[in-house]
Amino acid sequence: MDIGLLVSIILLFLVFFKTHNNSYYALISSTVLFIIHFTRKDINFLKNILGKQFYISLALEYCIIWTFINLFFIFKENNFVFLGNVFLCFILPLLKFKKYVANPKFINKIPNALLEWKAYIRKNIVIFFSFGLLSAFLGYHPATLIILGLCWLHILLHVYSFQENKEILILQFSKLRLEKKIMSSFLICWMISIPALITFAFLNPLQREYIIYFSLYLLLSNYIIVIHKYINYNEKIKTTHVNDADFFKFALIIGLIIPAIIYIINNRKSALKKIAQYV
Repeated sequence: MDIGLLVSIILLFLVFFKTHNNSYYALISSTVLFIIHFTRKDINFLKNILGKQFYISLALEYCIIWTFINLFFIFKENNFVFLGNVFLCFILPLLKFKKYVANPKFINKIPNALLEWKAYIRKNIVIFFSFGLLSAFLGYHPATLIILGLCWLHILLHVYSFQENKEILILQFSKLRLEKKIMSSFLICWMISIPALITFAFLNPLQREYIIYFSLYLLLSNYIIVIHKYINYNEKIKTTHVNDADFFKFALIIGLIIPAIIYIINNRKSALKKIAQYV
């Protein structure tokens, strides 16, 4: 996930969508700092350029980000418990977590129907774990649940930008139906979202229809993105460029539901024909 987009989303829903449980803000800001630190690719470069000043510059950068996210809520709510997690800004530059989670064994247990997920998680293991943690805190308001759905759509576009070669395509679909692949992908998204759904059901007992809407949104997102991949499948390209215009287009038609169903009806056969050219 693009870090700038993630931080922007977090700031927006922290400002506009309040909760009576202020500890959520501290937890979310901590998770954002984790994601930023463990997904940055300039650590070695900064060490070489800054030398002994590396730690100070990184800690200062994280303090600035922490301030933007938290300071408004500290003084607005007179809740100085928020100050506790500022120490994370000084601890993170010392941590080297990424090398300990490189190529975890659980990836090999993911079914072959989810080969795109296996490739994505292997390359983005810290983002995957961090987003799983962050998603648990996005269930306190209907709007944050919708934002979680949009985050999943963003991730799915990246996951299914992977284009397998025709040999793997043949091997995969000689034993697998398209709908099973879609349902397997939907289930992995839905299971990671369960903590957020439980939180939402507990905090918003009179608005549980949002859980149904979220689940339907997640199912349609998987259906449309997988179909979109195979309509545009090209064995000569390893990954396709993720288009922001596609994100906004799919976010709109899936959110309205009826256009999403029409899209599936009109394009499912085209995706199956493209697969049938190889299988």
